[in-house]
Formats: sequence, C-alpha cells, structure tokens
Amino acid sequence: MTNELNWNLHDVIPTDNFEKLYSQVETELLQYKTFKQDLNPGMSEEKFKKVLEFSEQFKEKLSRLSAYTSLILATDIKSQEARVFQSKIDNLSIKISEQTMYLSHWIKGLKVGNLEILDEKNASRLFNSIHDLSYSLFHSREAAKHTLSEKEEQLIHKKDTNSIEVISELYDLIVNDFNFLLKIKEKDSNGKEIVKEIQIDNQEKVVSYVRSTKPEEREAAYKALFEPYKHNVDKLFMIYSAIAKDWKIESEMRNYDSSISMRNFCNQIPDQVIKVLLNTCTKNINLYQEYFKIKAKMLGVNKLKRYDIYAPVTNNKEHFEFEEAKKIVFETFEEFSPDFAEKAKSIILAKHLDSHPKKNKRSGAFCMSIVPDVLPYVLTNFDHKKRDVSTLAHELGHAVHDIYASNHYHSVTHAPLPLCETASTFAEMIVFEKLLSQAKNDEDKKSMLMDKLADSYATIIRQNYFIKFEIEAHEMLQKGVTEKELSEHYLSLLKEQFGDSVEVNDEFRYEWSYIPHIFHSPFYCYAYNFGELLSLALFAKYKKEGKDFLPKFEKILSAGGSQDPIKLLASVDIDITKEEFWQGGFEIIKGWLKELR
Repeated sequence: MTNELNWNLHDVIPTDNFEKLYSQVETELLQYKTFKQDLNPGMSEEKFKKVLEFSEQFKEKLSRLSAYTSLILATDIKSQEARVFQSKIDNLSIKISEQTMYLSHWIKGLKVGNLEILDEKNASRLFNSIHDLSYSLFHSREAAKHTLSEKEEQLIHKKDTNSIEVISELYDLIVNDFNFLLKIKEKDSNGKEIVKEIQIDNQEKVVSYVRSTKPEEREAAYKALFEPYKHNVDKLFMIYSAIAKDWKIESEMRNYDSSISMRNFCNQIPDQVIKVLLNTCTKNINLYQEYFKIKAKMLGVNKLKRYDIYAPVTNNKEHFEFEEAKKIVFETFEEFSPDFAEKAKSIILAKHLDSHPKKNKRSGAFCMSIVPDVLPYVLTNFDHKKRDVSTLAHELGHAVHDIYASNHYHSVTHAPLPLCETASTFAEMIVFEKLLSQAKNDEDKKSMLMDKLADSYATIIRQNYFIKFEIEAHEMLQKGVTEKELSEHYLSLLKEQFGDSVEVNDEFRYEWSYIPHIFHSPFYCYAYNFGELLSLALFAKYKKEGKDFLPKFEKILSAGGSQDPIKLLASVDIDITKEEFWQGGFEIIKGWLKELR
C-alpha cells in the first residue's frame, strides 16, 4: 500500500468553471479603459488605491486560470483539455498585455499617450499610500531604464507567447516521450557475463538507479539516461540556441550589462552580489574534491567515476514508506515550531499534494503558490528513497513560506527568487539534523554525512557550474557555435569542478541538455546555491540562539516580496554583499567533512 496522494484542484477553480472564470476575466478587462481616463499625477490616493486593488484582484483570477492549467499538465503532460485551456490563456494574455500595459508604464514614469507623466513627488505620495505595495512600486520605477515603449513591449509579449514559450514547451514534449533502456552487466549462476535489459518509460525511475549499491546499475542508469538526449541533441541544441539567443538579444535591447543581469534585476539582487556568490562557490570546489576522494576510499576504488558520486557507502536502510516520511517531516517541524508544522500539515489536509510518480506526470518536484487565499500546491515523485524524505521536507518548506506571506497583496506574496529557497532548504537542514541525532551507530552517521555532503554538492557546486555554463553559453551562441563545441565546453567545466577527484565519462557532455531549468528559466539555478548557503547561515543562527531565532525567521518568511531582500536580511544581521557571509556557509560544510574524517 503506497498511501499515494492525488491533489484536488477544486480550490483553484471549481469543476467545469474554467470557462466561467475565463469569461469573467474577459469582461473585467474592459474596466481598464475607464481607469486610463483617471490617471494623472494629482489624482487622489483613494482613487489610485482603487485602481491597484482592482488590478490585484484581476491578477488573482488570471493566476487561477494559469495555475489550474499548469497543475493539470504537471500530472498529465498530454492532457488535451489542458492544452486547449493553455491556448486560450495565451490568447487572453496577449489581449491583457495590449490593454493594460499603459498602467505599468505610467507608474514607471514613462510617457503614455496624452497622459501627464507621473513625477517623482507624486509617485512617492501615491506609492506610500499603499504601504504593502510601496517597495514593489518603487522598484518598478527603477525598471523604467530597462523598459521599452508600449508598442515594443506588446510586440515582445506577443512574440514570447507564440514562439519562445512554445519552443520551451516543445522541449518538455520531446523529453517526456523518452524511453530508457538499462543494460546492466551481471553474471549468471554459471559465472558467465550476461546483459540484463530493463525498459523504463519514466525518467524519475531511471534516476533512482544512480544511487544503487551496485556500480553496474549506476553506470547503466547514466548511460540509459543520456542515450535519448544524445540521439536528440541536435533538436535540443536548436531549442536551447533559440532560447539563449532570444534572452541575450532582449537583455541587450533593455540595456542590461549581460544576460544574467536581466535575471538579477528581476530577482532584486545586484549583479555584484551574484558575482561574489559565484566566485566564493568556485573557490570552495576543493572541499568537494576532498569529499569525493574520501568517498573513493570508502568504496574501495582509487578514483571515483562520475557514475559513482551518489553511490551509497553503506548498506543502511534506504526504503521509506510515505507515511513514515510524513511522520519524520512533521515531527521535526513540530519540534522546530508548532506553527511551522501546522502550516505544512494543512497542505495534506487540503489535498494539495500529488505524491507519487505515474505515467505522463512530470519529473522532479515543485511547490506552486497561486493566490493568497488558496493554499499552495505541492508535487513530488516519492520513490521510497531517503532523498525523497528530504524532497518532501523541501517542498513543504516552500509551501509554509508561501503561507506565511499570504497576508500580502497577490503581486507581493511571493519572495524574490533567491529568497524562495530559504524555508525549503532550512526545512531540509532540520530534518537532516533530526535523522543524524537518531543515528544508531557510526555507520549510520557516516552514511548520513556522506549523503548530506553529496546533497550540498548537488545544491551548491553543481548549480554554480550550471550558471557558469549558462553565462558562457549565452555568449558563445550569440557569436556562433556548434552543438559539438557547446557540449565540449560543458564537459570541460565538469572536469574543472571535479579536478583530479573524479573521472568524468564522455557521455556527460550531453548533460546540459538534460537540465530543464536552463531551457525554461535561464539563470534560475543560482537560487539553489544562494538559498542553501543562506539557509546554512540561518541554521547556524538558530543553533546559537534557539527559540529566540524564530521571530527573525518568521520575519523573513512573512515579508514575501514586499521588502528589499538585502535590507530585510540586514535587519537580522545578514550581509549578503560580503564574501565573508557566503564563506560562512562553507565553514559548516568544513565541519561536516571534519566530522566525517
């Protein structure tokens, strides 16, 4: 019995009410025509607030339509009903862009038709009248220097909806159809070497083999995983090339210093902070190279192969029932904060979790925040592994974060991307510490430390090098490069991060095409190393301060996107502009290594 959970989408849109809500949004869109006549720098604060509150409610309805469609596709990527819904939303999105963009342009202080430009003095007066939105509104004024004319913005939106977004979706359709053939070398009862073949149609199940205790299965899993990517790399290269070039061209049109600068501005984080983060992570690759050398000794080999970096080092229990995983997570949350635990449990009680893998369900895991008065939705692909316990904690941590921030207006409930990982990675940390404290012997403890170091490698250094690849790939593709040259460059970066600690096998040159984030959300991945190192710092404060830490943590989570992230963190004595702060996270990792030795 799996106790599998399937989510109920009635809280997003009641059954068969998609068309009704869609029609309502179309009708309310007409209201924006009357608002345009009321805009002027001297308008009353009450009238300005009325416009913005209508806009917030309008965005909530649109978010429901979009989320409903996305959640259906997440569990059934081939749903024809959802495809029809998505097409209708795309068309509606273009209409909305054409009829509402004037409002954001006017708020930014840009020229809009015959309207009088909103000056700084009146902008300050109006923005400060809606305290919850004021930071977001002032940040939008800063975006004016990166904003094009209304007509240009509308054209870009129409182009994205009908081209780049479709191309990105095409990536999912291609890879979701992949089938994987594991060819595992083993010996029969007579000692003769044979090849056992296993056909798998789900990527998550293939990936589960990379943590097998048998090296033959790990190698077979990676070879099977990358084989369809290798055979389709020409198609995937064309898709990635189009996405990266489009991103690069648009960043230049908007006068950003680089492709990644466009992401940084949206994340409300200065370029220099991200440079410090990336450089600090790169300086610390030696910690993980040392870890991989220790692991090689524990596995009884001279040098790890890339197939082996997630190999278990002991035969400790790896199978967890879903009910057991929930018990571990909720008990840990309860010890940390009963309120934190209650918020996490509410996701299960509301039937907002889809837990186990199935045919046509997307791989991986996520948490989706929709509107403030609807609890977030969580997707996992629970496969009874220890890492699935951490994943459950991670995604429920996201959900708790969103619930804490649900007291804000819709547009500022969601924290900027790097802070999005705060509660999720912190939740993982406290679950890890709980399990470590319950270790029955040194072998259990050793196994857990090895797994945690492997996870921190995957979250910090691996993601760091994805970003390094993207920065360089966007430049290379703009100048002109072949698939072979791009794949070779990715392989060279892999060899740089592993140094002499791991032998990198040739098929990993295709790994870049397996990373969905670089297709769907360029430069997203630094949210993970940012979030992991930030959470390590917060965890260290929690260990030092105990329960006195809780109000500070809740302050960060409750802010959502309503405050400047640098000032918010500074208010709890965290300075993300300094290398010393990021290096502090690595000091905890050094402690794990020391304990392991």
